[in-house]
Amino acid sequence: MNTVRIWVAVIVIAALAAPTVMAQENRALWNKSTYVQSAKIIYQQEYRKMKTRDIMYRSIDLLKEANSRFGRDPELNFMLGTFYSEIGMLDTMVMYFDSTEVMCADTTIPEKMRSSCYKGKDSYIAKIAGFRQKFWEDSYNDAVNNIMQYDTVEAWIRRCASPDSLPHYDSLKAKTVTAGLAAFDQAAMMKPNEPKSYEGKGIFLEREKKYLEAIEEYKKVIKLSGESARDVSKIAYAYISIPDWKNSIIWFERLVDFESEKQNVSALVNLSICYNAIGEYDKSYEYTEKILALEPNNAQALYNAGQYWFVKMQQAASDLSLIADSAGMEAKRKELDAQIIDYRTKSAGHFEQIIAVDSTDQDALKRLGLLYLLSQQNDKAVESFTRLNALAPCDIDALDYLGRTYIQMAKFKEAIGTYEKLVECDRGNVDAWERLEELYRYNGMPEKADQAKATVEELRKL
Repeated sequence: MNTVRIWVAVIVIAALAAPTVMAQENRALWNKSTYVQSAKIIYQQEYRKMKTRDIMYRSIDLLKEANSRFGRDPELNFMLGTFYSEIGMLDTMVMYFDSTEVMCADTTIPEKMRSSCYKGKDSYIAKIAGFRQKFWEDSYNDAVNNIMQYDTVEAWIRRCASPDSLPHYDSLKAKTVTAGLAAFDQAAMMKPNEPKSYEGKGIFLEREKKYLEAIEEYKKVIKLSGESARDVSKIAYAYISIPDWKNSIIWFERLVDFESEKQNVSALVNLSICYNAIGEYDKSYEYTEKILALEPNNAQALYNAGQYWFVKMQQAASDLSLIADSAGMEAKRKELDAQIIDYRTKSAGHFEQIIAVDSTDQDALKRLGLLYLLSQQNDKAVESFTRLNALAPCDIDALDYLGRTYIQMAKFKEAIGTYEKLVECDRGNVDAWERLEELYRYNGMPEKADQAKATVEELRKL
């Protein structure tokens, strides 16, 4: 019995030692199994102790030599993929794993070369998938951690009181960007058909305001998983951040084509803004009406609608000024007069709605006051500009409009007081000084009128 044990031990030692012994001889005598065993021994007995790439490359070189001698072989490629992954050569690892999967299904490769696949093709492919999944998870999680670190550094920068610290924080942020994007690329390499890798990279690129690059990543997501409202939305908002108005329109319109997004007020608001930006005001108003049908008190939509009718009023007034004062044009003049009144009323109505919801909206108060001034509703104009003046004491336009309203009402004392306040806020306002000179002279204040005139002359020399 002891003799048997001794012989078994000798046989095992000899089997393990054979590749090492043969390594010193001509490798032309080696078969595939000898290459595999030699590569494994180098990996297990040397690489695991030293963990240096040079040692791993000895194993890799043996396997590559075997591949060149014995032809395409799934087992050799699987081992090459595994060894390359050990030293972080992920692109090469993926190449060999992809080749392994292809070879396992390729009947033109000799059956002997695919013996490991035949023994358990499904489990063999599952091993590859397991490797790929592990590296994908590691890379993806690493990338997400870099995004989180990026956001943390951004928060530090916002709170930073010392400009001297900013270069340090910027350097930290740059490192997270480099590492994070590389990790997303590695994740995509591991699983090219996994949309989350490309989506994550796109989100990170948007944080860096690299919108066009982010859009390309989002388009990869759509190519892999089909159009979803979520992914279309990302592209639309990236385009509007550039801003690229025309492409924003294309993608926001694709977004609201989804049944679930037809009442997406944010998307409709952006469509209105985009069309307004490229001068298609009627199309912009079309979306504004859709917003107001969903949210009658939407401040942005109400302002856009008020502005739309304000511009239409101005256009009609401009057309009216070009028409000759003759009997033959009387009907056209009446038509334009009616349009001006109609547009002015519609515009004022929208701004009044805004003020009813938010009495401190300065833009709406200014527009509303101007509409009242143009329609000679002087008391309402004074009320609007006075309220605006309380919110913004040195709003030059509001003070000028208030002064004009008082002049229209023949309240010259109030007009003088308003323009005096205006030049206190803006000493270099030539128009206001000229208006004051006129008011002083008309109201029997020649000394002040001369002083105002002198100030105008000094300002014109500057």
